[in-house]
Amino acid sequence: MVLALAVASACSTGIESTKKIRMNKEDMRMMEKTEEEVFAAALKGSPLSEWKEGKPFLAMSDRTLYIFEPAAAQSVDAGNLKGKVLHYAGMESRVNPDLKQECVLLFTDGNSIFRYNTGRPVDMALREVDSSKMPLLADIDLTSRWNETLKGRKLWTRSNLWYDDNGNRKHGLRYVEVEVIEVTPATGDFPANVRIRHAGEEALMHINYTSEKGDSRNFAAIFFLSDPKSRYPNISDRNWQLIQNSKVDRGMTKDECRLSLGNPDELQSGHNTSQTLDIWQYSDGTYLFFSDGILTNFRQ
Repeated sequence: MVLALAVASACSTGIESTKKIRMNKEDMRMMEKTEEEVFAAALKGSPLSEWKEGKPFLAMSDRTLYIFEPAAAQSVDAGNLKGKVLHYAGMESRVNPDLKQECVLLFTDGNSIFRYNTGRPVDMALREVDSSKMPLLADIDLTSRWNETLKGRKLWTRSNLWYDDNGNRKHGLRYVEVEVIEVTPATGDFPANVRIRHAGEEALMHINYTSEKGDSRNFAAIFFLSDPKSRYPNISDRNWQLIQNSKVDRGMTKDECRLSLGNPDELQSGHNTSQTLDIWQYSDGTYLFFSDGILTNFRQ
């Protein structure tokens, strides 16, 4: 009885002395998903368990050949895989020399069979292999869903990474309204192209399918669903136009400069007898000099 009371007392003391960790409002705000992240999460890929034979994927690069087992290289010209449509043709289960079971996915271009080793047993592969995360393969069905959802819709650009049909950078604007013309599967580094129109001019924006924070090229990092200007009522029209063109000028605040150029790659902070001084440095050679939070000089 004494022992039981001692244990209960010790447990009680331990619980009472454990400190609760509470997030502040800023931490909680950062944890919340944006409306763009929620929107993109609803347009996710499908797990392997839902794939039907014949499901189409676009080979994004000639390098796609090298995600398959070496035998595939003997049945196709390695320089001609980019842009081909490969259809899912089922799966095989095998046991490797270490007695580990592996699920191998089969794809075909109508002539050859390509084997992709998932490195997982079948039951795990069925849950974990996702059509939106296949390396160097664009899920054509998923892209069609994105197209059906976005075509004709008004969006606002978050990124100035605009491209022409030849893959060359164009002069892109941030925070401007655009109309989505279409979404198509893509060859290159990203699985989808969003064709937009602004002021009568067309451009492409390359996106990933993911909705996670930290991906700098997914939908939430490229677009807004509503006009971002309404979120910053105190920014003057002049400064907003500078921000849209990724420019800065003396008198702008840190928040305005961050909207225009993004977060700095390096920063230094200090103070003299009367002022707080900050220097922001970007990888392209841009320098910003702030005094008490106001831009006083810059090199861009």
